[in-house]
Amino acid sequence: MADNLISLDRLKAFWHSQVHHEQTRAHNMKLLRAAGLFAGSILLMRNYGDLMAI
Repeated sequence: MADNLISLDRLKAFWHSQVHHEQTRAHNMKLLRAAGLFAGSILLMRNYGDLMAI
């Protein structure tokens, strides 16, 4: 199990560095907000795009 490419300790360290570090957390929240807006706009256009047609 020690020969795994990604060990549990490395995943824990990565999670800790991404979630608990303030600058990284702020950047990740911006990315999450942008991805949510992008996905929401796709869903909106798929559901109501025909109403925008001229």
